[in-house]
Amino acid sequence: METTDKSSSQDINILVVIDTDYVKDHYPNPSKDPNNPTGIDHNSQHMIVSNANAISGQGTADLNFSARAGDNVSFRSTSIYQNSDDAVMIYNIKYWSGDQVFNNFIYNAVTRKLAMVPNYDSRNGLPANTSNITFSSFDSKVRSTGTENFYVQFALYIIDPNNSDSQILYGYYYWDPTITVK
Repeated sequence: METTDKSSSQDINILVVIDTDYVKDHYPNPSKDPNNPTGIDHNSQHMIVSNANAISGQGTADLNFSARAGDNVSFRSTSIYQNSDDAVMIYNIKYWSGDQVFNNFIYNAVTRKLAMVPNYDSRNGLPANTSNITFSSFDSKVRSTGTENFYVQFALYIIDPNNSDSQILYGYYYWDPTITVK
């Protein structure tokens, strides 16, 4: 009987979608200092992880997810506008209490030279076309067991009122979810 060695670690992907209209309406004077972002409530953020890793709060700002030491965790972020009008970018995952379970986070990129996009000459987008697109993720390897409370810090960009082809910084924000590593 042939055996296959399989790594005990898994890849955990978290999609963060932020309702930027809510953020701008409730926090209209944000920090312009990335080292001192403005704290926000938990009503505009929606975090989604595969159901196998969700402990509680799936689809909310209070996602509590599980991982194991050695797992790779990737955060990806977008605005409710898919970053086309307002845009968001996570720039830091910062420990604040509990057990420190994450290593440092870094940005990684994957370029798909033939990524699928809608056919804009067709009413329903089909047949799809391809385009060269770079996808990014903010990644870390889980280093130990425990429960960590951490800050997710993100930059919010808006359409430049003087140039609708450009986005400019609106401000820096953060909120505080949890990870449980068993």
